[in-house]
Amino acid sequence: MTDRTEATEKLLRRLRSDAGVPPASRDVEPPELAVWRRMRDDPFLAEVFTVTEDPPVIHSYLAGGHPGVARFLSDIIWLGESDVRLPIGYWSAGADTFAGAPVIYVDDKASVELIGTSLVDFLGTWVGELGAEELLDFCRRAGLRPPMPEAECEAALKDYPDPQQVFDFFLHTSS
Repeated sequence: MTDRTEATEKLLRRLRSDAGVPPASRDVEPPELAVWRRMRDDPFLAEVFTVTEDPPVIHSYLAGGHPGVARFLSDIIWLGESDVRLPIGYWSAGADTFAGAPVIYVDDKASVELIGTSLVDFLGTWVGELGAEELLDFCRRAGLRPPMPEAECEAALKDYPDPQQVFDFFLHTSS
């Protein structure tokens, strides 16, 4: 059994229990969130990402009124959206706070995926080699660590639950 499977099963057991898992406290946010807010108008960032705590597409996800969708989305602090309107945020992954939360995206086809331990990791794969130097320059100016190599990022994410399985659980158990 993989670490991701073990972490997912552990979270799903908690969700199935009478106690469940309350939404995470927003009192402790990932430290880099303040950097994104401060750097939101940086030319590099503005070209590849829109920083917003209220991505417009999320309203369409909630418009259907499904309580499972609302419950899952309540465990995300939104960072914003990519240049193709892909909403991206920190997911609590069943933790009590958002400190150390991984970054996920939610698309319009009900797909949810872990994309990094930080937005920088996602941007590293998003901009590819063509934008690597610009991303590294942005990280220096913003005081952020550079993106991890893809293999390291994947290894760092292996201990988190699978957000797609958790999302599907909420879809099928909430009415």
